[in-house]
Amino acid sequence: MLLPLLLAGTAPRDLAKGEQEFLEGNALCDARRYADALPHYERAVALGYDDHVVWNNKGVAFDSLGRHEEAVDAYTSAVARKADYEIAWYNLGNAYAYLDRLDRAVEAYDRALALRPGYTEAMHDKALAFARLGRKKAALALYEDLSRADASSGEAWLRKGQLLEELDRQEDAVEALRVATRLAPNDERAWDALGDALYAIEHYEEAVESYDKALALNPLNEEAWNNKGFTFFMLGIHDEALRCYDRAIEINPGYKQAWYNKGYTLHGINRLEEAVLAYRRATELDRGDEVLWNNLGNALYNLGRYEESIPFFERALEVNPTYEIAWNNIGNAYNKMGKHTESLPYHDKSLGIKPDFDYALYAKGHALDRLGRHEEGLELVAQSLELNPNYDHAWMAKAEVLHNLGRLEEARDALTNALILNPGYDEAWVFRGTVLEEIGNPVEAERCYDEALRCYEAVLELEPENAEVLFLRAKLLEDLERTDEAIDSYAFAVSRAERAEPSVRLANLLLRAGRPADAAASADRARERFPGDGGSWLVAGLARLRLGAPVDAVPLLERAVALGAGPGARTALARAFDALGRTEDALAALDPARASDAEAHLLRADLLGKLGRHDDALEACDAALLTADGARDVAFHRKGKILLGRGRAKDALAAFDAAIGANPRDPEIWCDAALAWRAMGKEDRARRMLEGALRIDPASDRARALREPSPKSG
Repeated sequence: MLLPLLLAGTAPRDLAKGEQEFLEGNALCDARRYADALPHYERAVALGYDDHVVWNNKGVAFDSLGRHEEAVDAYTSAVARKADYEIAWYNLGNAYAYLDRLDRAVEAYDRALALRPGYTEAMHDKALAFARLGRKKAALALYEDLSRADASSGEAWLRKGQLLEELDRQEDAVEALRVATRLAPNDERAWDALGDALYAIEHYEEAVESYDKALALNPLNEEAWNNKGFTFFMLGIHDEALRCYDRAIEINPGYKQAWYNKGYTLHGINRLEEAVLAYRRATELDRGDEVLWNNLGNALYNLGRYEESIPFFERALEVNPTYEIAWNNIGNAYNKMGKHTESLPYHDKSLGIKPDFDYALYAKGHALDRLGRHEEGLELVAQSLELNPNYDHAWMAKAEVLHNLGRLEEARDALTNALILNPGYDEAWVFRGTVLEEIGNPVEAERCYDEALRCYEAVLELEPENAEVLFLRAKLLEDLERTDEAIDSYAFAVSRAERAEPSVRLANLLLRAGRPADAAASADRARERFPGDGGSWLVAGLARLRLGAPVDAVPLLERAVALGAGPGARTALARAFDALGRTEDALAALDPARASDAEAHLLRADLLGKLGRHDDALEACDAALLTADGARDVAFHRKGKILLGRGRAKDALAAFDAAIGANPRDPEIWCDAALAWRAMGKEDRARRMLEGALRIDPASDRARALREPSPKSG
């Protein structure tokens, strides 16, 4: 029963058809259609045309597709069929070299050289393998043999140049490759290699000329197009670089390096969304490149999509668990998300792999500073700067720690160092302005802010649609209270932004500028573009409240709460319910377990008072006093009014006194204190409080009315 099945699964031998399949495979290889060639070789073998050359050529197709493990198997099959086939031994050595199995590569080259002692290509590639193994003496000995082999051969000089490059003798490599191009001016490989060598010594313009010579000989050389593109990138000619990458990709859509370089160039000029697309295409072609995964994560990180970036750093670590940069970048993403405690294990892992990794030291120091561990943070940032004193962001981090420690002059000096290294560091100019204001030098602070704005303008002159810079300029203008300019800048940024924050900040600024209808329109556009952003729903609801439409505000604010827009969303929702007379719903929105700011606690006190729950209202006032933003004058004032309403005039007076101590310039507190004294029968003290209110505000109608004697009944 098995025999017929086996026979049915075995193709009949037909050597003529097998040879035809073999020749068709060769033709496809010659046309660089390697993937299409492979089935022809497989059919040739199945038809009985199963000699060493078929297996060798199949290996060449696998190598050309980057499938080097399969190439090794094919070449091994070739030498198994013909042990003295030196070409297959040589190709086997190259496949091992591609896989970085260099000792095995040397063994294969030796087998090829034993069969053909003067095999120049094998001598050259064996020398390259020695160089990569760190066996420089052995590599140089082979180089001398090559020099004697054929001093008049362009091929020999080409290989000598490549070997000298591997030995890091770049100038000598350039000279050897110049000889190669003179001896073989029509060899595109020589011109391509000369371009690579000139690039290595930073002779970029000459490198471009060499790549052009290679491309004149072969316009379909995708590697030359790619390398020419990256050379243009190094020259800062980005549009031309991108054109070259696109030409390489047009020739070979599966050319991973061109996709990667396109992403890298787009990343460098802040065209981040396009960079993400190019990197993603590169990862589809090669899932085993940790640097590529890391850079894709970096592009998302630079877009402010911190949480989304983390899985790509993790993919880099799946490829290489000891890739310290990716460990550190996960920590950086958590820091940007405000999760500083969560970031620390990742920075520690990075430093465990590389203890002198200056970027990780700086990043961990920054995280510790954010956690209030300023001295520890300063120590790590200082260590980072000892290792790399030329990193502007580390000087910025040091300035932040020193500022938090109250060491303002030292913070200013650290920022000066950052700006010496990078005069275009806009964030450092802004922070230096802040520090100088705190020191008491507003004139110099203003100059710093102007410098920051000049930095933004310089970038926008080159990249007028750079959304991030437009946004940063708008933020600074807002901080400088140049409201109209800030609104215009935000509006320009919004039209180009890929995140909600510019729209939300614009809407909030329009609210503060007394333009609630415009704020509502801006927030609504943000909700449409970014429906998952709670901040846009929150400001849309606030705008409706300001427009006197609490009914419209409620569903918007409920959505903001559901999206986690923060405690401010619950407070706003409570105000909307309160405006509708839904006091119980308002109180429910202000869950005391979630309330974290004074405003929420004080609103809770008002709502509890309306419900007659005065003791609970007093507790809410006390809770407001315990918050970091305690607004002590308002909280004590509110508490005093509740106590006075409950007939506890003496306790109320103590609260009013505390409120006056926190804010002696509010005439309303003085008036309420007068009422407390009057309730205690102390009219003289009451009148003194009212006189105090009138000194603060001579036009206070309330103080005047309270000062007039009460009419007596007849």
